[in-house]
Amino acid sequence: MRNIRIILEFDGTGYSGWMRQGNKKIPTVQAAAESAVYRLTGEHVTVNGCSRTDAGVHALNYTANFMTCSTVPPERFYRALDPFLPDDIKVKYSDEVPRDFHAAFSIKNKTYRYYFYYGEYDRPMLRNRAWRVSARPPVSEDRLIVTANTACSFITGRHDFSSFKASGGLAKTTERTVYNADIKRVGESVYCLEICGDGFLYNMVRIIAGTVAGVISGRFQPDDIKHMIDSKNRKNAGITAPPHGLYLYKTEYTDI
Repeated sequence: MRNIRIILEFDGTGYSGWMRQGNKKIPTVQAAAESAVYRLTGEHVTVNGCSRTDAGVHALNYTANFMTCSTVPPERFYRALDPFLPDDIKVKYSDEVPRDFHAAFSIKNKTYRYYFYYGEYDRPMLRNRAWRVSARPPVSEDRLIVTANTACSFITGRHDFSSFKASGGLAKTTERTVYNADIKRVGESVYCLEICGDGFLYNMVRIIAGTVAGVISGRFQPDDIKHMIDSKNRKNAGITAPPHGLYLYKTEYTDI
């Protein structure tokens, strides 16, 4: 048995997240990956994912792993799986890792990106790719970036993020460490929030994105973030941003 790691990129628009559902008719990325491995090797495997993702969430570098007896060389799996995957899922890289490596349990940190833009109308090229925020910022673009990053500075560090957690999560504790969070302009009125942490609560990144968007549009002040965290009350934070602006950007692991 060998432990194979794969790195995937996928468009989550047509999927109910990563995790396989009890109803096999519900499309998930995990089910598609496991089907591809079966069609290639004839083996029924569990493909372990690095994160549960919501329906509509995308990934640029999603780490997964599975055990196999196949003789396919580890570095060739990414090409060998390609014909058996749908067009909106691609394996970018593959290798062999130690038997005790697990895509979810060996993580050191995760980085997410959230894309949003301001405008009075939807932009077709950003459909299902970024969130349109209709309220125009009351400040110049330069001031917008400064204001947003001031808000992000209150998010960094180790905190109890109860105010940024949706109900229904399975986490036993609500303390998490955010190593860095910042916003950059990446296109015409398009912005990217990038956030790296040791882990995230259910919908935490989407709630942070919705809150920072609220700061930019003038609904909140940057230092309101501190009071939101201290309150440990979900009602005090901003809205939950929609899933289609969220991308799992990368995961980093302890030494393999």
